[in-house]
Amino acid sequence: MHRLERDPEVESILVLDVARPEGAKVEFHRVDLTRHDAEGELTDALTERPVDALYHLAFLLGPIRDGSLAHELEVIGTMNVLTAAGRARLPRLVVPSMTAVYGARGNNPALLREESPMQGCPHSRFVTDKVEVEGQVRAFRERHPDLRVLVLRFAPVLGPSVDNPATRFLKRGVVPTLLGFDPLWQALHEEDAARALHLALRADASGEFNIVGRGVLPLSGIIQQAGARPLPLPGPLFRAALHTLDMVGTGTLPVALLDYIHYSWVADGERAESALGFIPYHHVRDAAAALRRS
Repeated sequence: MHRLERDPEVESILVLDVARPEGAKVEFHRVDLTRHDAEGELTDALTERPVDALYHLAFLLGPIRDGSLAHELEVIGTMNVLTAAGRARLPRLVVPSMTAVYGARGNNPALLREESPMQGCPHSRFVTDKVEVEGQVRAFRERHPDLRVLVLRFAPVLGPSVDNPATRFLKRGVVPTLLGFDPLWQALHEEDAARALHLALRADASGEFNIVGRGVLPLSGIIQQAGARPLPLPGPLFRAALHTLDMVGTGTLPVALLDYIHYSWVADGERAESALGFIPYHHVRDAAAALRRS
């Protein structure tokens, strides 16, 4: 939002949300994607005046206590957005996703490229919904080849203003890990994530793009850079520790995401560099260290 506010070529920012954000260029329309009439409200708002690009950013990243609500917002909400975007004939649609959709497996290639299968995480509704949303967006792009549709698959985004499963996991003083496993992780500083979204506003490209920070680190290194201490535990104790943390409401990494602490999942950012011009400023260690200052 701040980058769009500062962009002299951006005349106004139409925000369709349940709460109005601050901004001199903001034009606000209240839209709740979980309502039965959301599709009509979106279509009306998007056809009142010309809209050059739509960012679909209405996804839950904070602690999720109501899985049905999260599913409705992610999957049903996206269906409403796509239908409205198609009816309004928007020239550009930008949808964020995650490199987690590739899944973490022992047989993963060294680098996961955009054409790699989305194996996801079967036990995680959070990741499964992301995979389903990507399927919806891909089908939409095939039905509307004249529209420019970009999906940005972000590595775990870290920074002082971010609240997501990765930041909640890393902000603990002592972080439980899986004994005998130290997978390679990527991370993306929040400032680089904002730059990638801004670049997508004018990029002469469509399709999926991995948005990752510079370099990789083993999970233990990321934990240490974040100012915490890894505590390797055997599998049963590790699961029990995460269950306990979840029960007391600390909002740490759900047990369902255990695969990502078990195996490496490293995405190739070459396509984003060549097609979007996205070159990350921050190394993974910088992104993790930003949590220490938050």
